[in-house]
Amino acid sequence: MFWINRLATPTRVIARALRLKSFTPNHTRQAIILAWPNFPNPKNLNICHNSPIITPLSPISSTPIPAIMGRGQKKGRGGNNGGRNRRNNNQGSGERGNYASIPTENALYESYYKQSGLIPSEEWDEFWSALQRTLPTTFRFTGGKVHALGVLKTLKEKLIPHLVGIEWEGVPVEAPKALEWFPDNLAWQLSVGKSTIRRCPPFKMFQNFLVAETTVGNISRQEAVSMIPPLVMDIQPHHVVLDMCAAPGSKTAQLIEAIHANEEAHVQAAIQDESIDNGPSGRPTGLVIANDADYRRSHMLIHQTKRLNSPNLIVTNHDATMYPSLLIKNEDGRKEYLKFDRILADVPCSGDGTARKNYNVWRDWNPLGALGLHLTQVRILVRGLQMLKVGGRIVYSTCSMNPIENEAVIAAAIDRCGGLEKVNIVDCSDRLPELKRRPGIKGGWRVMDKDGSWFSSFEQIDKSDMREARLSRIVPSMFPSEDGKSDEDESRVPLERCMRVYPHLQDTGGFFITVLEKMAEIGAVKSEEHGRKKMAAITRSKMGSSNEEGKAAEEETPVPGSPSKRKLTEVVLDTTPPVAKKPRSDIPDLDENDNSDGGVQLDAEEADTVTPTPTTTSNPPKKNKGQPVEEPFKYLPTNHPVLENITQFYDLSPRFPKNCFMVRNAEGIPSRAIYFTNQLAKQVLTSNEGSHVKFVHCGVKAFMKQDVQGEGVCPWRIQSEGLSILEGWIGETRVVRAKKRETVRGLLKELFPKVHAEGQEGDVIGEIEERVRNMSMGCCVLKVEAAEGEFEDSMVFPLWKSRHSCNLMLPKDERKAMLMRLFNDESGVKDSTNKNSHLARDAAIAAATTTTTTPVDHKSLMSQALLIARKSTYIPSAFCVGAMITTPSGTILSTGYSREHPGNTHAEQVAIDKLVSSTVPEEAVVYTTMEPCSKRLSGNKSCVDRILECGWIKKVYVGVDEPGDFVENSGRGMLEAGGIRYEVVEGLAGGCLAVARGDEQKAEEKVEVQEAGEAADVVMQEADKAEV
Repeated sequence: MFWINRLATPTRVIARALRLKSFTPNHTRQAIILAWPNFPNPKNLNICHNSPIITPLSPISSTPIPAIMGRGQKKGRGGNNGGRNRRNNNQGSGERGNYASIPTENALYESYYKQSGLIPSEEWDEFWSALQRTLPTTFRFTGGKVHALGVLKTLKEKLIPHLVGIEWEGVPVEAPKALEWFPDNLAWQLSVGKSTIRRCPPFKMFQNFLVAETTVGNISRQEAVSMIPPLVMDIQPHHVVLDMCAAPGSKTAQLIEAIHANEEAHVQAAIQDESIDNGPSGRPTGLVIANDADYRRSHMLIHQTKRLNSPNLIVTNHDATMYPSLLIKNEDGRKEYLKFDRILADVPCSGDGTARKNYNVWRDWNPLGALGLHLTQVRILVRGLQMLKVGGRIVYSTCSMNPIENEAVIAAAIDRCGGLEKVNIVDCSDRLPELKRRPGIKGGWRVMDKDGSWFSSFEQIDKSDMREARLSRIVPSMFPSEDGKSDEDESRVPLERCMRVYPHLQDTGGFFITVLEKMAEIGAVKSEEHGRKKMAAITRSKMGSSNEEGKAAEEETPVPGSPSKRKLTEVVLDTTPPVAKKPRSDIPDLDENDNSDGGVQLDAEEADTVTPTPTTTSNPPKKNKGQPVEEPFKYLPTNHPVLENITQFYDLSPRFPKNCFMVRNAEGIPSRAIYFTNQLAKQVLTSNEGSHVKFVHCGVKAFMKQDVQGEGVCPWRIQSEGLSILEGWIGETRVVRAKKRETVRGLLKELFPKVHAEGQEGDVIGEIEERVRNMSMGCCVLKVEAAEGEFEDSMVFPLWKSRHSCNLMLPKDERKAMLMRLFNDESGVKDSTNKNSHLARDAAIAAATTTTTTPVDHKSLMSQALLIARKSTYIPSAFCVGAMITTPSGTILSTGYSREHPGNTHAEQVAIDKLVSSTVPEEAVVYTTMEPCSKRLSGNKSCVDRILECGWIKKVYVGVDEPGDFVENSGRGMLEAGGIRYEVVEGLAGGCLAVARGDEQKAEEKVEVQEAGEAADVVMQEADKAEV
């Protein structure tokens, strides 16, 4: 027990605590973070080492403050009570389902916008009333898919007639209607909320329609105002586009759709006429790079965009304020920086425009949200402008109505980049003419602190108050810089060209959009020069420095933005951060708006809130905790034996770009899946291989390996995701053609329709039965042609031919969606296979084929299991493993991690124990980061035995096989022998093994010990100064 009472210098105590092995750096950091804001008098601090509670000696607060427990002190099941992963206090208390009980009132919120003058007084009541109403449900049809037009036709002709004249709870419900400002009537709105759609019986079929078509990618459910930014970007199929803050991905999907506009017509033209040059295979040559700073959200982004099956997409995981400069080879084979034609910066914001759907705004809103995000938003926008081509456009957007996050950010970014000669605001008043919007605010806005005090300028803040917490976040760039300038002044930033959308204008949420165009290259502003200028201004206004001193400081500041004269293409750069050495003087200057590390220079006003951009002489950054290691992208040579086998079996056209096939493993061996990307994506991935760029996803799964028996059968079957890319280039030897509706209905309805022997009559696939019967085993392509009295549009499906049956390789969800859309059939699919007949073996093979095409994202689920594994406390001779039990559709039922329960408990058994104690499903799937153990040194029951005993676990997905040098890695064989399917999820093996061996924890502990000593030295020095 270690007590400190009535301390003269708390900093000295903290410093000494850092020296104690029993008091970890995590404890100390939390003591500082949690204690100091709540204790006006830090002398009354009581730190108890053997207790997770830090309390004041004097009765300042009646509620003790929990400290975060360090690694190895997790107790109970979660081990996160009070920790960094603790959930919001409202979660788990049932409040999530009771949003209706939260009053739509917030006096400070109302006062802020009423006094700000943003809304004319005559419109205030209408504005405030609209803000308090439930947000309508909106959705849009996928613009880049021809079949989406057929889905739109289904909505108009089959569903809307049944939704006219409906009343719910005594109130008339308006039928869905098209958003008049969205092009081609592809976006629709329903005036009721999601809860009404779920509960109102007349909407049952409509809800089933939305769910089914959303699952297969024909519909995206998205807020109306969120659809606006991509529409004003003017994206062309050849553009290179960056989405800086992309998750959850609804806007990214629009960007992808714009890249693929009219693609199907171009592909058909390229197939029919070899002289037409529309890019490889007639497909767009552009690229969308979608980024998010949060690794978990980046997988949410992948899930959202994978439905579009685009080979023109790359997903990265970086802080947008320091997004790395990507390298790419030019025509001469030399590397240069990739510049973007279009960039979307839908930045993090306070979200006060989302009050109609996010009820937490009413409860939690205060002005600090905008104050804390302003600088980050400026840095993101400036970084985006640096990476933009001259003549390119960047769209800045927020779901906030606050000018501090909107016009102030635009003005500050333009100022940092060199003024209107470098960056200008595009007038978009002629775009989307039916969209009701208001112009941006020219100036005159004020800044409110936490206590509700208003400030019209930075100079109004008294210098003696600057250290107060309520004012510490306020910086000069938050205030209007254009006040006092006339409209004729050429230096005035035309902020009125910004677009503001308010809830009462067209029954939407609040939103802000601005389109910026880069007029000239932007010079990188050196932090020391720009910081000196800013600090000089602050010093003059706050500390009373003389004007002469300020002028001198300004005169010493060189003019920022002088362009460098040597181009990057003169040297091939190694982007790996070098070891700290004496700075080199022989490295040529880079492009004038890029830093070698991709960082953004910071103003002095950011120094207290933002981590400085790393330089080439800095220590390499620590590995992000909680992020798995991604497997590399390795492209296959066109003469690879696997590709030659695929080309021969499917009679693939020699004009198809086979150089764009790749796999996800370091060895470059096609083991389970082969992916396809476009040529530009390949250039980006290969040019930045081995660099610090964190690529998370790229490519469409084109082929999957299938374990089949039979001579001449190609083990690589076509995936439904990649069929649209391949189908036009596959030879007639592997094509089956159909026209009749009943043929398609039978194939959709019956999972494994029988292929009868010659002379026997079939009742399901009669039209194609002869063709299928005479075709060799393996995968083929079913092409359904448009015909009068049958289908209006053509369709393509992957088809598996077995010895005695065939199987349309579509997930059940997609089958159900098509049955409802094409035949108004909601009865679902059926399996008439006789398990006692010779069809059983064929059905088993076909079942394995179809289950891998389900929309369940196994990699995303395994990534979640890996995050769970990180909760494990590492001990020698034991692995850190995470496990989840899910339904076949991917719904998580229980989780577990190593040693979560007392003793050396294994993750799989913890998850099973949790589930057994509640509800046992009929069928379940296990995701575990490492192959389940087949033998325990302690003599206890192994994980494999527990899984086999359950009876309801049918599949096991693992991140990595158990190393052969540890106990006995025979779990896979035992599971397969017991009839349980076993599969390794590709792409996460390295991360799973690193976490299992505790590499991250051991490295972090080493760094923490070093940091503890350094921090102690610094704090001790400060304590000594304070005492003197």
